[in-house]
Amino acid sequence: MLTYDLDARESGPKYRYLYRCIRHDIRTGTLAEGARLPSKRALASHLAVSVSTVEQAYDLLVSEGYVFAKPHSGFFVAAGRVEGGAWRDDDADAADEPAPAIDLKANRESMGLFPAESWSRVMRGVLADRDDDLLDTIPFNGLAKLRASIAGYLREFRGISASPARIVVGAGTEYLYGKLLQLFGPTAVIAMADPGYKKLALISRGAGTLWEHIPVDEEGISIDGLRRGRADVVHVSPANVFPLGFSTSAARRAALLDWVRERPQRYLIEDDYDSEFDFDSRPQPPLFTQDDSDSVIYLNTFSKTLVPSIRISYMVLPERLMSVYRDQLSFYSCTVSSFEQLTLARFIDEGYYERHVNRLRRHYREARERMLELVEASPLSVIATVRRPSVGTHLLLSVDTRLSDGEVRRAAAERGMSLAMLSDYCEEPTVRTSQTVVLNYASISSERAPGAIDLLADVFRDDIARVRRREARN
Repeated sequence: MLTYDLDARESGPKYRYLYRCIRHDIRTGTLAEGARLPSKRALASHLAVSVSTVEQAYDLLVSEGYVFAKPHSGFFVAAGRVEGGAWRDDDADAADEPAPAIDLKANRESMGLFPAESWSRVMRGVLADRDDDLLDTIPFNGLAKLRASIAGYLREFRGISASPARIVVGAGTEYLYGKLLQLFGPTAVIAMADPGYKKLALISRGAGTLWEHIPVDEEGISIDGLRRGRADVVHVSPANVFPLGFSTSAARRAALLDWVRERPQRYLIEDDYDSEFDFDSRPQPPLFTQDDSDSVIYLNTFSKTLVPSIRISYMVLPERLMSVYRDQLSFYSCTVSSFEQLTLARFIDEGYYERHVNRLRRHYREARERMLELVEASPLSVIATVRRPSVGTHLLLSVDTRLSDGEVRRAAAERGMSLAMLSDYCEEPTVRTSQTVVLNYASISSERAPGAIDLLADVFRDDIARVRRREARN
């Protein structure tokens, strides 16, 4: 029997909290595909709530495609809704099931773009040099050589002046985020953008940390929402309000810095994910460079610009937090091998990384224009309005469809295609965030792109025919 403490909800009606709890268990795989949910009456009795509360929660799950009803049999978990780690692939683990034929969900570069020859050359050089660091114990915050290389890169390309002593290297953003939760302690409340990077909420839940979802408007995360909440720490991605794909406005950045100064022990986690791929505007300086209160934590990863299997991320801590980290967490070993760290350090120092990122930027700009042309030339143009995010490697397609988001995903899966919807990134999906496809093109080759768009158009073939019939009548 499903068991949830409905009295633990912070606010809002019980049916919405129950809906969120069941949805979380479906997404994380706790409730497996095809699993039968308890009857409405049985669950209501078990949780000591009204049948109406359970009925409304089940109705929401059905409307969003998480659950389907069988007449006279009950409610069952729908296919294709186990999504843990699929929202932003900087830390995605390899799935056990076979990869889809076409993956429009994956937000990562294809292996064909990885500079394998250059990386191999650098690796061989590291081995040939027989550096003592290869055998010595790795410092808790990473090898000094890599931290110095990262500091140099940040200074030259992001305008960040940071001592290597304040940099912590770890195996993925998730790992570093978990260490931050330990630093903040069990009484901290974390604020996150909605829509946003949903895995952080799962990590926070696992650590027993309270979190709040704050709505996003056209300038970035809502300051009014932050002030109404209880958060001490806010996770933001000002260079790329993911997955909406725009940069936080200068005014909103200033307001965020004002918010963090209002009380001691407040922090901003500045996640600079995808900042390398700003195509339409002059990038604004990171919040870290504008902080005069020692309260901004800078976080980034090499997983998007290289490959996810090279799980190297890093953070730059404010001095006051770095002191706490040394005192409380330096007993943890660094989770990245010395061989990979030395290879990456040399890859940066010898200019390989800069040249690779420049090539990627040109490639993704061309891929975006190619994908736009394909969408506009396809039958999708009859029903889809395309939004061009200025940052990142995806498009947003608002679709005039009678299908629910769950039905769209299932129809795509039947055609061998993995697809993400904007509502996947939302804690509280709304009409505004429904029926919008997040079309990631990072891992789609130019040869496969036309076929991918054809398959996507086939998902909506009935809607396309309906609109064409309507236009013909007019």
